Amino acid sequence: MRGPLMLVSLHITHSSAGGMECLNDIIPGIEDAVGKALAESKDVEEYVIIRTCNRLEAYVATDDNHDVRLMMERIVKKTIPYSDREFWYILQDNECIKHLFTVVCGIDSLIVGEDQIQHQTRDAFMKAQKEGHVGKSLYALFNNAIIVGKRVRTETELNKGAVSVGYAAIELAEKEIGSLDGKNIAIIGAGDMAGVIAKNLVGKGPETVFVSNRTFERAQELAKELGGTAVTLDRLDGMIARSDLVLVATSAKHDVVTKENVERAMAERPDRPLLMIDVSVPTNIAKDVVEIPNVKLSTMAALDAIAAENVAKRKGEISAAERIIRQEMQKIEDERKARDANITIREFSIMCERIRSEEAAMAKSYLGNGDDPDKVIDDMSHAIVKMISAEFIKNLRRAALDGDSETVEAAARLFGLIKEHNDKEKE
Repeated sequence: MRGPLMLVSLHITHSSAGGMECLNDIIPGIEDAVGKALAESKDVEEYVIIRTCNRLEAYVATDDNHDVRLMMERIVKKTIPYSDREFWYILQDNECIKHLFTVVCGIDSLIVGEDQIQHQTRDAFMKAQKEGHVGKSLYALFNNAIIVGKRVRTETELNKGAVSVGYAAIELAEKEIGSLDGKNIAIIGAGDMAGVIAKNLVGKGPETVFVSNRTFERAQELAKELGGTAVTLDRLDGMIARSDLVLVATSAKHDVVTKENVERAMAERPDRPLLMIDVSVPTNIAKDVVEIPNVKLSTMAALDAIAAENVAKRKGEISAAERIIRQEMQKIEDERKARDANITIREFSIMCERIRSEEAAMAKSYLGNGDDPDKVIDDMSHAIVKMISAEFIKNLRRAALDGDSETVEAAARLFGLIKEHNDKEKE
């Protein structure tokens, strides 16, 4: 009989990497390598990969944790271009479950309490399910995680108020250039993160909001929500030239905004400062734009101070969320123990029913031949008791001869004989 699958997970996050800057070099290459290896491995039964702006995590259900763990270690060491530091880690079984719960709740996020991670986790799970990578084990795990996330958001105030990377980006912009009222703002990207940034612009009073994206239709949708203007990427220079603030949030693996783009834009307004904030991972604004006069560039790494302030504000709510996680972990452990017992009970019941059925059939045969009913019933009952207890008695005697008193005592407890057993010991 096959037992439940084991869990193993790989984690590369903003916290394990010591900040956001390193993730730019790590995530793009390793995401492809991990996905390919998991898809091809004979040891991997199920898997889900979560990729966000500040983490790459792979959750695997397997019959062989040891081999999958070694495989993950080989991939990371081969792919990550650093030999002097480790900014990844691998978890197994309960630790893996607990970590996923903290992720979905927003406790492990760069901006603690942010809501977006729950949607991103659910999307990653549904994508893996659609691609056929999810079976019973990860289905149960991710559904439990989503339930835990909902509990934390309902029963605590961890996510109360505007908390997200998008919120932090707008707060950073206001610290750098003051109020956004009357400013021209450009958003490059129209995915989930760009949408979150857009929501946090509501009520800030910008003069104009430009939205540009590889898919122009999506840029039009987001621009309509903001009452802004959609711009095609071939007009990028002109859009930047008219902007006081440029926010970039795309999933591209290359620079979307080059130094040349910004040089051409700044040539039209050389004395007017430009702030550029890039929340993409990997970054999508060329690093050398800072060489251009009056241009300032901030990336996810600049959000660390805002993130630290946010953690301090939510310390009490983090404790409340962790308490819920402990409760849910205990429920899982209780269910696992009950499941283990139920498997044994089921197997024992099947064995007893087989013995009963066979002996009943034999007794009916004897009765049909005219044998004495009293003798047939006595013989049947003796046979049932003997067949059910034979293996138990044999193993119990072996345990006693081996000095295994715990098994002897456990047998007495299981059959409700512990009091009688102790009374005879006293005699």
